[in-house]
Amino acid sequence: MKEIKAILFDMDGVLVDSETPLMKCAIDHLKAKYNIDVKFEDFADFVGKGEDAAIGGVVEKNGGTYLPQMKDECYEIYIQLAESIVEAAPGMAELLPELKKKFKLAVASSADRRKVDVNIRVLGVEESVFDAVITGSDITNKKPDPEIYLKAAAAVGIAPENCLVVEDAVAGVQAGKAAGCMVVGVAGSFDRATLIGAGADYFVETTADIKTLL
Repeated sequence: MKEIKAILFDMDGVLVDSETPLMKCAIDHLKAKYNIDVKFEDFADFVGKGEDAAIGGVVEKNGGTYLPQMKDECYEIYIQLAESIVEAAPGMAELLPELKKKFKLAVASSADRRKVDVNIRVLGVEESVFDAVITGSDITNKKPDPEIYLKAAAAVGIAPENCLVVEDAVAGVQAGKAAGCMVVGVAGSFDRATLIGAGADYFVETTADIKTLL
């Protein structure tokens, strides 16, 4: 492994267990307001690409017409419920301050800033534990494009080749590799074979297990 000077974390599925809760909010809302029947498995092709792609993708997959307000409405429901339906990744609230003593830390999430903010609260840390927070609100091209990881590396002042990206989604792994970073895949949305096949250099069962690599 090259010398690691910074760790760039995806948020959903990596620092917080939020993907299934958001899917449920979207499924319930799209049915109640728009009479669009969406299933959990409909989201599989869109994990890690941001909510415009995910909610838009499942709406169109089920014969609907995507309206940007759909994402905003799902976000509002999620934000109201997050502290009761979203859980922090085990051990990360304690591990992040320890990692900060040795590494630059950043969040690089395709989600909008307001969703990331509530997830940081759920995580149970001060935002200041991160040297940078880059969100879907800060970029033009979502994962698998490398833009978000290039921006995160630049924001913490570390060359991409000395950054470790922590991801749970194929699109995120591809984005990290395209940016020139090392990537560790975390079990969850995808299994080991899928994430390694997408280009991940390493694989761990839980996010906190990255400490065994450092």
